Amino acid sequence: MLLADLDPRPAGWSFEIVATDYSRAVLERARAGRYNHFEVQRGLPAHYLSRYFTPVDGGWQIADRIRRAVQFREGNLLEPFDDLGTFDVIFCRNVLIYIEASARRGVIERLAGALRPDGYLFLGAAELPFGLTDRIEPVRGAGTAVYRPRPAAAVRARA
Repeated sequence: MLLADLDPRPAGWSFEIVATDYSRAVLERARAGRYNHFEVQRGLPAHYLSRYFTPVDGGWQIADRIRRAVQFREGNLLEPFDDLGTFDVIFCRNVLIYIEASARRGVIERLAGALRPDGYLFLGAAELPFGLTDRIEPVRGAGTAVYRPRPAAAVRARA
């Protein structure tokens, strides 16, 4: 919705959104683009609700043009996901808290490896990657849990 609001879109910009989940049922629900009242009231600004949703059957249906802009894929963060490519931005908020501590290092390493050198990784506020990898560093002043890839030379120097 944020990207759809960019009018005109900056010259040379294109975007691709990939949404992953381990659960096929969750992916099917996301593909359908239907939400109940509780879900749309959890932080969705009213202007987005009026602009991009239609009331249906006691809930809300997201606009087809928004839904079609997203690729939905099955994925398990505990396994390699190199086939997804590299990303400018990764949102993985409030997921790591459900992963065993012993597996978090591998997940953070894979997420860091999927970022472009100038990319951003957004984690949940309670999901601190410190001690798990030296491949990312916090973005100072971002006001939330935002990380960037550490320059390769800095990673080598710390090793």
